[in-house]
Amino acid sequence: MDFSHSITVDAPADRVWSLLRDPHSIAPAIPGFQALDVIDEDNFSVQISQRIGPFRARFDLRMTVIEVVDLKLIRATGQGAEAGGGLLKVPSAVVEMASLGDGKTELSFNIEFTLLGKLGAMGYPLVKRKATEMAQLFGENLRERLEQDGSS
Repeated sequence: MDFSHSITVDAPADRVWSLLRDPHSIAPAIPGFQALDVIDEDNFSVQISQRIGPFRARFDLRMTVIEVVDLKLIRATGQGAEAGGGLLKVPSAVVEMASLGDGKTELSFNIEFTLLGKLGAMGYPLVKRKATEMAQLFGENLRERLEQDGSS
């Protein structure tokens, strides 16, 4: 399954890039964020808790940054386990950014993932709807964080 989402933030590209490259700054914007463990510059684990349909799921997700193009792109891959025995595979998670001038930046997210186990068996429409909801909320959380930081 894959999904994409884009937002425009009222923040210059260098500030957006700084946030994207700092797991301690970006992880709290993830809906359901619980905990972060930074292993090194390119590897981190994040714990996320979400309600998906009738289930409450807690994922321990390990992500690895595999490509960085300064001020343009971050590509990562990852895999995680869910406490109920499910498995989340993320073969590709890409964040691209582009400066729009006038202190505005466009961010685009494209994430490909597979959810296995009881959560994966719930069906494509339910999981896709939840993924889209999470992407939109993540984008709004980033926008709020960047625009707050810029006004202080």
